[in-house]
Amino acid sequence: MPNHDPYVLMTSDAKSKISDSTLARGALALRCVPADDMYVVHAVETAKGIRQQVVIDRQYTTLRSGDNIAVGQWIRLSENDAHIHHFSLASRPGTAFDFDAFRRMVPGVMDPGNTLNIVVTQDPNIPSELKEVGIAEFVGWLISRDQVYPLQLEIEPDEIGLGQLSGKWPIELLATNSVMVVGCGSIGSSAIESLAGYGVGRVELVDPDRLLWHNTLRHILGPESVGRFKVAAMEDYLAKRWPSQQVATHRLNVVNQAHYFAPLLKGVDMVICAADGIAPRRVVSHLARYAKKPLVMACVLDGGAVGEIVRFRPTPRFGCLLCLRRHLSDHGAMDAEADQELDYGTGHVHRPMTAVPPDLRYIGTLAAKMAVATLLESIHGDHTQQLPGELATVGLRPIGDLSAPFDISRACDIRWSSLPEPRPSCPTCFP
Repeated sequence: MPNHDPYVLMTSDAKSKISDSTLARGALALRCVPADDMYVVHAVETAKGIRQQVVIDRQYTTLRSGDNIAVGQWIRLSENDAHIHHFSLASRPGTAFDFDAFRRMVPGVMDPGNTLNIVVTQDPNIPSELKEVGIAEFVGWLISRDQVYPLQLEIEPDEIGLGQLSGKWPIELLATNSVMVVGCGSIGSSAIESLAGYGVGRVELVDPDRLLWHNTLRHILGPESVGRFKVAAMEDYLAKRWPSQQVATHRLNVVNQAHYFAPLLKGVDMVICAADGIAPRRVVSHLARYAKKPLVMACVLDGGAVGEIVRFRPTPRFGCLLCLRRHLSDHGAMDAEADQELDYGTGHVHRPMTAVPPDLRYIGTLAAKMAVATLLESIHGDHTQQLPGELATVGLRPIGDLSAPFDISRACDIRWSSLPEPRPSCPTCFP
């Protein structure tokens, strides 16, 4: 077997050019990327003596790199077993067969001489039952005068992005939903990224702050965004990474500008609050309840030892944030809201966040999952997305010296519990 096994990639445009050609075989030009031992089909002979350059989208920068051009060949087959042989050989690394036998099976293949040659064959008549077990329409071969080896050939699929999940995940349903994220810091940015990955059609981002140097350790955004307002930088990030998602941004302080913030809640299906501090969390809790919008609140507590994610639903069964905190206080638990009132991220009396970046992203991702599960269950009737409870307490680097429900002693433990009923004197539940 050769010392290296080059990897061959074809874009969908290269595939179409071969499929649409009236020729039975033609030449290929392949651009070589030596550092990755990779060949990319660069041009296809589509008519006698005419080669057309393959279109490669600008976003695929690696596929557009490299400058060593190799010459190969493509061949369209009549019905035979060549691709079944390819599948069998590929499942047994190191195996090959004789070039003369290959030439009888694939008429028209060029003599490689004293070099190695790359050949792509197309069998457009592969039965569907063979495709289901992995027999491909296009396969690659590495050919010498002595032996022929199966090559790894990857072809750009017709569907790229979230569309690949169609039929497996309810992307069509979630595309109709909108979620507001208040607080676009470390946890919030991870929640935003996850909402896009789940297929939520529109997000509204609310945050008044800029991204600063100390934020970059734990934020989705990097040094390129230092100095920018978080909402604007996140909008650009989503446009590049998740271009199908709609984004609206609001550079608002939800406490000082609550009169601007409250009307925005009418246009969304639910809210995620990842803001730090007593005041913004209480404002979001109050206004979300008043707007009858489900709310997920996410934070880390005790210096990053424990994560907390709470779902508040505006029903008579469950109280609001104030009701929960009063209930926990009555049972000897720490004041989780006061624990949030720290100088994280202010850039002034800044105390380094002791929760490590992956832990914060874990909490943000779980918050997004809880929000999406709520949308699927409450709006779309998908009861496979029922949550075990309303309050999730997550062990990050737990010590186990806190009172319930924060007394987790094992990392990755998730403890679920319910919420208390609304207090009759609560100004949020009974305004």
